[in-house]
Amino acid sequence: MKKIVLCIDKQDDDFALMAQKLGEVAQVSVAVGTDPDLSDCDIFIGKRLSKAQLDGAPHLQAAFAYKTGVDEFDMDEMQKRGIPLYNSHVNSACIAQYAFALALAITARIVEFDKNLRQGNWTVGECWNSLYNMKVGIVGYGSIGKEVKKLLEANNISAYTIDRGKTYDIPTVDNLFALCDLCDLLIIALPKTAETTDMFNAEAFSHLKGKYIVNVGRGNCVDEEALYQSLKKGELAGAAIDTWRIKSRSEKKLFPSRKHFEKLNNVLLSPHKAMQIGNGHSLYVADVTDNVLGYLSGAPARNPVDLTKGY
Repeated sequence: MKKIVLCIDKQDDDFALMAQKLGEVAQVSVAVGTDPDLSDCDIFIGKRLSKAQLDGAPHLQAAFAYKTGVDEFDMDEMQKRGIPLYNSHVNSACIAQYAFALALAITARIVEFDKNLRQGNWTVGECWNSLYNMKVGIVGYGSIGKEVKKLLEANNISAYTIDRGKTYDIPTVDNLFALCDLCDLLIIALPKTAETTDMFNAEAFSHLKGKYIVNVGRGNCVDEEALYQSLKKGELAGAAIDTWRIKSRSEKKLFPSRKHFEKLNNVLLSPHKAMQIGNGHSLYVADVTDNVLGYLSGAPARNPVDLTKGY
């Protein structure tokens, strides 16, 4: 019988049900808020896995992340050891919906108009911009990006992405700068890798004058200093940012950046909420449970992560 270690930050009904279902076909150990013992572990389920933990897991055959982002797994070491990693994309459509909502909100200036009217200012004569008049670029055409494309197409909004040598169901351009030049708004849904770090820098923003960006990918993708300067100067028309370099793990007051974005009117600040859907956690856990059960029955596991690319 396979031995599974489920590593979680805190116990809840969803994890209890996962352990119960998996316990019917495997031996399950649940580690809550501690460094788990992986010495006899065949399958690991969790949110992160370090080299030190891998060193203590000589029998590990596979790892499953009950989320989409996998940058907290040591993928280089997993690749060396031939240990596959699987994640979940069950919430991609909802995250895409949030990205679409951010795009609507920043171009239509909804939050800005609301704040003004709360002060009695009707901003008479000021206009907003419609997505119907725009071309939208999707940067990161994975599971979320493809769901964004569905929403754009359903609303007759033209969508484009970058050609990375795959087969596409969407018009493509050769590189990021070409996409910036072509499109009026970019939706970023990139993973966190060395390649994506600071992809949106001062040079990229020089191709986006009078345009918009929305980021529901990872915070490392955007150079916050360059973004701040572009917004402050009024070069970039607007930005809606859901992910930041800084992450809050408590109720303590904390601004999302060392730059004072909160003082700018042309930016919409979102506190990493795209993935915090009402039933999102339950869906992630249920999806991974089904994936592990299939794997244990001999079926190919869904959503294999390319360990060489990091996503």
